Amino acid sequence: MTITNHPPDPPTGKAETLSPTATILALSKAVLSSLDLPDVLQQVLIATRALSGADVVTIWLLDEQGEWLTSAAILGLEDRPEHERIFRLRVGEGVAGWAVANRQMLHLVNPVHDPRYLPKLDRHPDVILAIPLIVRDRCFGALSLSRFTISEPFSNGVLDTIAIFADLAAIAIDNATAAQMLRRATARERILAYSAEIYQAESLIMRELADVLGAEPRLITTTPDEHLLDQADQAVTVHELDLLRNEGALMVDLRFDGLPAWLVVHAPGRYWRKEDADLLAFAASQMMRARQRAFERRAHARAEALSNLVALTNARIDQASVLDQILIELQRFVNFDSACVFVVHDEEYVRLIAQRGLRSKADQITLYAGPGSLINDLRRLGTAIYHPDVQRVPGWQKVPDSDIIRSWIGVPLRVDQTTIGVLTIDKWTPNGFTAEDVGAAQMFGEQVAAVINNVRLLREAQERARQFQVLQRFSARIGTLRNVDQLLDEASQLLHRSFGYYQVLIGVIEGEQIIVHAAHGHLMQGQSQPHLFPPLSITTGISGWVISHARPAIVNDVMRDERYVHHPSLPATAAEMIVPIVVDEQVFGIIIIESAVKGIFGQSDLDLVTAMAHLIGVTIANLNHDAELQRAREQLIERDRLRALGELSSGVAHDFNNLLASILGHVQLLLAEVDDPRLREGLRAIEIAALDGATTVSRLQGFAQTSRSTPNSPVDLNQVVTESLALTRPRWRDEAQSRGIAIDVRTETSPLPIIAGDAAALRELVINLVLNAIDAMPNGGAITVRTAPAPSDILGEAAVMLEIQDTGIGIDPALHEQIFAPFFSTKGSRGTGMGLALARGIVQQHSGRITLESDLGKGATFRIWLPVRHPPPVEQPAQPSVTPPTCCILVVDDEDAVRKVLVRILKRFGHHVDEAASGEAALAQFAVGRYHIVCTDLGMPSMSGWELAAHIRQIDPNVRIVLVTGWSEQIDPAEVRSRQIDAILAKPFTIQQVQAVIASVLASG
Repeated sequence: MTITNHPPDPPTGKAETLSPTATILALSKAVLSSLDLPDVLQQVLIATRALSGADVVTIWLLDEQGEWLTSAAILGLEDRPEHERIFRLRVGEGVAGWAVANRQMLHLVNPVHDPRYLPKLDRHPDVILAIPLIVRDRCFGALSLSRFTISEPFSNGVLDTIAIFADLAAIAIDNATAAQMLRRATARERILAYSAEIYQAESLIMRELADVLGAEPRLITTTPDEHLLDQADQAVTVHELDLLRNEGALMVDLRFDGLPAWLVVHAPGRYWRKEDADLLAFAASQMMRARQRAFERRAHARAEALSNLVALTNARIDQASVLDQILIELQRFVNFDSACVFVVHDEEYVRLIAQRGLRSKADQITLYAGPGSLINDLRRLGTAIYHPDVQRVPGWQKVPDSDIIRSWIGVPLRVDQTTIGVLTIDKWTPNGFTAEDVGAAQMFGEQVAAVINNVRLLREAQERARQFQVLQRFSARIGTLRNVDQLLDEASQLLHRSFGYYQVLIGVIEGEQIIVHAAHGHLMQGQSQPHLFPPLSITTGISGWVISHARPAIVNDVMRDERYVHHPSLPATAAEMIVPIVVDEQVFGIIIIESAVKGIFGQSDLDLVTAMAHLIGVTIANLNHDAELQRAREQLIERDRLRALGELSSGVAHDFNNLLASILGHVQLLLAEVDDPRLREGLRAIEIAALDGATTVSRLQGFAQTSRSTPNSPVDLNQVVTESLALTRPRWRDEAQSRGIAIDVRTETSPLPIIAGDAAALRELVINLVLNAIDAMPNGGAITVRTAPAPSDILGEAAVMLEIQDTGIGIDPALHEQIFAPFFSTKGSRGTGMGLALARGIVQQHSGRITLESDLGKGATFRIWLPVRHPPPVEQPAQPSVTPPTCCILVVDDEDAVRKVLVRILKRFGHHVDEAASGEAALAQFAVGRYHIVCTDLGMPSMSGWELAAHIRQIDPNVRIVLVTGWSEQIDPAEVRSRQIDAILAKPFTIQQVQAVIASVLASG
């Protein structure tokens, strides 16, 4: 005997760092975490060896009578056969029996000399320890530990630890035993209920046994020729049966149809309790009762089936229901695996119209019925034919599920000496039918033939009514559809589902091809997948003929029509019907219907599909008209929206220009007066911010289409890309890293010429698109920014290309035309809907073009083309040779801050300056010759700058007038000249701009 020596193996792998108490708690937690008795026993064994270092650990459990102990689980004897690892002791015998009888721990060193020791192995242990398992003052077993490789006794610490753990293990085993008993009681109730099931009683009981006992049961039965088979029809030998008995398998003897049978459950190393054996015996008795009930039901069903067949013969219900019911009655009378009803389609084929039991559920099967076929033999003989193994018959045809059929009965269906169909009855095993079954099948065949003859006329009337209902449903449905693809999909789905055609395709003519937009059929299993079908030529095949002649075509045998073009995805096509869809007197597309049955199509089918094609054509024409109206409506709405936005942004720009004028003027004045470097640094920052604000306001005016200027500053587009990525780095690098994601930003730039544009606006364009790309990649991804020279044919002149590509969630193609509209956003509350609208405005202001390529889940690519248009040379303003003379100036502005800062600037240059807060106040103090220059705001209440200028010109035609305004970008130069304005000073203005304008006005006078 080999004793496996395993060192202690605590659960954490770090026992040396745990205290005995912590170790006990850790191991006890694992033991107490389960209510599965085998699992609990195994956990106790492992934990005990981990705590003690014993070589062999055994759990002994007491039987219900309290007389015998059985080794329920052993760890350390894995090399011994299973039947040599099961031991029994009387209470009081051996060390474990003594511990149970006396309810005391027993610890023996060299136990061979102790009369209480009872040897069970071929080698004696050096040390043995037995601890009784007691719960609620009830001893139900013992835990024994043996050492074979160490002769030293267990230490006191180990004894104390094992004693404590034994108490916890006893609780766990007792809880698991109670749970197991509860499961056995519940299982009995389920088995009792399952035994009353009409079908599958045995399989349900077997499944319940497997769930409860934790091992798959086997039902071994004896055949009439005295062979043994299990429930899976696998052969079992007598030796195997004896071996199962010897290895301690649970086994119950029973009898089926007078022949011996056995219900067996075998799990190597498993401890079986009496409750397990009782449950198995109970299940066996319920199986026998279920079989007896099944026999009684079959006897009753035969009598009832005959009565039902008579009633069905005169039933006024549809053919499908009648045939299905007959096959149900046949299954009650003759035990079969599958059965089919075929009708004669022509002299050479029969077609399936009803089936029961086939795996494939095929509803369109045709069989060859010509010479040499089994069907031809039936038609010729006029009586039933039985083949015990039809796979050996040369005329057996390969159709869906034909490979699983072995026993076969064929019955001709005859009316007035004419065969109108065939009834086939199948078993999936050889020799499955008896002579009694063949006779019953012949009788059923006679009943089926009579029923088919009675309902034939009714079927034709129902077919016509069904076609009318399909058209009615389609007419009602199309009124709710607003998309051509939805319309075509609805039509193809309705045709397929209503009539079961092999394949329905609806294609649309696009150029020289037919593109399939909707497809329903067996290939798609009910789901439209038009991408499975490649484009078709409009000049070839039967479809080409239909398009060129604008007429439908029916081909009931495609192999006989030279126009037919075989489609690899539709190998079973036997017949084809194609109907054109006409829209505005032009063929818009075609409806293609494929059938796997020759001769299937008739005039009624053609009338139905033609009517549907007409409805589709009318609906598409209406949808096109509605789409045109909707586009016109959307254009009007967007124009109104942009006009409102323009008015809003124009007013906002004016107000901001006033604020910026005051800020910029005062800052520049302070810069001229302050020498402290720290103060000058802060003032310079304010000055830059004010200038950037002025640029932003200018872009806002451009978006509102109030700006009449075209960007013409020199711009290095590659530099714009570099600056934009630097500005957005906190978003795509820092913020992304803080969220645990990675966004890889790549640049692929090419040498580009300097273009004419607005660098600040183009930076804003790139920033907007990069931020959108970041938002589209919540889980990280890659952004690629490319620049390259562009072909001149794109914009009709030299151009450059800017491309921003991401690997994000993509944009639905249906939204591509909407995303550039103001206020449209796909981000919900996180988006303003203005980013892409501003981007498009910037591109349009540069006379460029922006496009989008994207689909859901495939990222997005924005591509921008900008004309080069070399910027004009920068003219350096001429520096006056002498200081311009001082003069008298009247400043008029209703904004105090703007007025006062302009007054301060003018006074700084030595001019005499008066001020007025309104046009009326200015006129009150104006006189001929009093002022050389009047600087007036344009937008003032009561009297505008235009009106004030007109009044002043009437008083003094020689005075110079400067218009100070934040709307300079929208003022037409022609209007300025017509109103005799000498110069415009744009808000916000700098000291230098004020000086230059005044000098220019004085010089022109």
